[in-house]
Amino acid sequence: MTEFAAVADVAEVFERLGVRPKGTHSCYQWSPVFRAERDGEAVVLKRTADRIADWCHRLDAQGIPVVVPVDAAVVGGKNWVIYPWIDGRRYDGSLADIAAAGDLLGRIHAVGGTELRPFMWPVYKPGEPAKDLPGLREKFGEHAPEHLDAIMARLGPLGEGFERTTLPAIRDAGLPVVDATMDYKANNLVFTDDGPVLIDPDNGECLPRVLDLALAALMFHMEDIPGRPFTSEEWITFRDAYLAHVELTGAEVAAWPDAIDYMLWEFGTWAMADSSEWHVPRQRSFLIGLAQVRADDLPV
Repeated sequence: MTEFAAVADVAEVFERLGVRPKGTHSCYQWSPVFRAERDGEAVVLKRTADRIADWCHRLDAQGIPVVVPVDAAVVGGKNWVIYPWIDGRRYDGSLADIAAAGDLLGRIHAVGGTELRPFMWPVYKPGEPAKDLPGLREKFGEHAPEHLDAIMARLGPLGEGFERTTLPAIRDAGLPVVDATMDYKANNLVFTDDGPVLIDPDNGECLPRVLDLALAALMFHMEDIPGRPFTSEEWITFRDAYLAHVELTGAEVAAWPDAIDYMLWEFGTWAMADSSEWHVPRQRSFLIGLAQVRADDLPV
């Protein structure tokens, strides 16, 4: 379990950027994200990756609603950035919000670009991914025994053949790449009167856009309502709004099942194994559903 970062541990960053913390710890468990104040304005201080600030400015110049840094600094070899605090509401789970979110992701992908850090494909030894299967079986056996057989029927074959089949199929397909968020989830959007604003671009990378779409398809509800992956109606709503801006190539459509399988194993099983919220009914329900999603449930 990751501990919430303390303001005291990064006091030099606050001093360097001239911001005053509001609270004593990060407001997000998995990375240092601090609510703060600067010159009387509410801001957010957080870590970021190389070139993200430039990407935000490029998106903003194209009319894409995204947080735009107001200042940045490198402290101790780490990139820190100040974002303005965006007022608005959280995702409400409605089809209108889902359509607006799909539309925004499509607009981001349509901007394109290949200037962010390149996506790094994993390198596995033969049989290495399958070594995670016993741990997943134990996790679901503890928290969702009534679903264990169905879940392992999905995850077992995927893990056993991942490095021989799924990984090379998507890695070697020569798919179009774009600068993308790599973390497009409901909790990373704030909904304003003008629509959603992307407030967490900081995991951005240059990667096959179909992988970013697959990650959104699987994980959009991970840390938000309604505690399950997309239903068929919700996915079609999201997908159609996205496709209003992006025309997938034939190769991308053909690779879609591999993209779903890749993201389910590489990112979904990480969420299943590392979640500290199995005791939360919403999160438990989401993870049980996620572990059984197949590409047929999310057609393109």
